[in-house]
Amino acid sequence: MRIAPNTHTLDISSGGAGMFPVLTWDDEHTVLIDAGYPGQLDLFVRAIADAGRRAEDITQIILTHQDIDHIGCVRGLLELAPGARVVAHVDEAAYIDGTLPPIKGFPSLNIHVDQTVADGEVLPYCGGIEVVHAPGHTPGSMCLFLRSSGIMVGGDAFNIAHGSITGPNPQYTQDMDQGRRSLERILARKPAAVVAYHGGYLKCE
Repeated sequence: MRIAPNTHTLDISSGGAGMFPVLTWDDEHTVLIDAGYPGQLDLFVRAIADAGRRAEDITQIILTHQDIDHIGCVRGLLELAPGARVVAHVDEAAYIDGTLPPIKGFPSLNIHVDQTVADGEVLPYCGGIEVVHAPGHTPGSMCLFLRSSGIMVGGDAFNIAHGSITGPNPQYTQDMDQGRRSLERILARKPAAVVAYHGGYLKCE
């Protein structure tokens, strides 16, 4: 679904549960935020094509955190786009590359992280993608604020229920108090809209 110029959510469904990675691009870059479960590569290729792009053109894969439903197709996507760079928060990279075991018992996929980022850093493509550290769900969970559209891409730092933004899912959150504080900080940014990985797009009032 197109949510802004050159920005789409990708509807990746698994067993009836939708996931909503975000694809955004400019003249030189095609950026994918989060990468689904292992085995979903064909779904990604089709969804990216439906957005008018090619998986082969991906230049960056930004991972909001370590969970397997966010990193599962990275290896397959890198086979299609071998020049793409994997980006993650500095506090999360060791869990993604296998230096540390994933904190929730998921199998390690040992994905090399090419670039680590920290809170407040702005990635200089697609109108500027600002890193917003949002720990709680995992230590290095982060959101990405798309400066050109005012959209906050949240990963699992928040959810959407009944048309409202809610905190991270307590069942899967390492530190719920920290997660609530992160949500307060996110909402204080007053985004124009948000995308929850498991809830999709919501325009803010």
